[in-house]
Amino acid sequence: MSLMYVDDECLNKSLNNQRLTIPAVDYLQERGLSQASHIIKPLLVSADIPIKAGELSLFSSHQQTINLINDDQQLITIHRYNSGLSPMGIVLKSSDFDYVLSLVSDLSIYQSATGDLQVGIFLISLDTHVCQLNVKKHSLVNKSQIANLLKEIENPTGLFGKLSDNLSGQYQLELLCNTMTNLMNGKADDITPFIGLGPGLTPSFDDIIVGMLAVISSDCRFDNQIRQLKFAFERLSLHLLTTTVSASFLTYALQGKFSLLVLQVINSFAQHKYHHSSIKNLSNYGHTSGSDLLLGIWLGIDRFVLRD
Repeated sequence: MSLMYVDDECLNKSLNNQRLTIPAVDYLQERGLSQASHIIKPLLVSADIPIKAGELSLFSSHQQTINLINDDQQLITIHRYNSGLSPMGIVLKSSDFDYVLSLVSDLSIYQSATGDLQVGIFLISLDTHVCQLNVKKHSLVNKSQIANLLKEIENPTGLFGKLSDNLSGQYQLELLCNTMTNLMNGKADDITPFIGLGPGLTPSFDDIIVGMLAVISSDCRFDNQIRQLKFAFERLSLHLLTTTVSASFLTYALQGKFSLLVLQVINSFAQHKYHHSSIKNLSNYGHTSGSDLLLGIWLGIDRFVLRD
């Protein structure tokens, strides 16, 4: 097992595409998983994936992701290769992902104390490359370059039309920024009207907040404000205000942990790579989630980190 960080290997090393599914009866029997007969070795695993021995339920399945959930309502997301990595995620090569996708709706799923997942005859072993998805401290110094780049992106956001038309801000976005500012400064305010607002598995305003947090958390000047914000959010019942998937992303974001796609964009901006492939990759993520995340990243830059 090797530990990788998002600003080096996770960004720059190509993933191993060798055949990884191998017979491993002896390996499994040693661990008391005698019913399984094949190992699937993921290409990449998040360092923060929930681990709790016990049965998992299928929460949802899609062509790019499979969401499993334990009895503590913690998500584990299995990603198809080239579709990103979440803080609660595992990346499988496409053929292995398809195997698992064909099985999960019909078979019991079990997580061992080591984190390995058993699905029918397959064991998804976490003994592989592990990626830290913590945001690093950066200096985002060229606001105009970032603005010019985002003005070229015409992908739709969830609530506000094209991303390119929203850099000047909307009334609701200004209210959100003001609320975030108050909470970051320890003042009483109510952010619950924004949580869960908008369409999608991760509602638009939740994605925007996650994007804002990714930028603000990357600047050491806001460490105290982030602690205040985390304290304010800890008093909320996020699972009652938004979707389970979105509540998970928000919880990780408040800990400074973000999806690989988001961290790649932050890293690219910090390195003045304004036409890096990561920006396009994020803008095309989901139906509108990528654009909403980019909108949040812009608001974090424009209203907080590099405020005029």
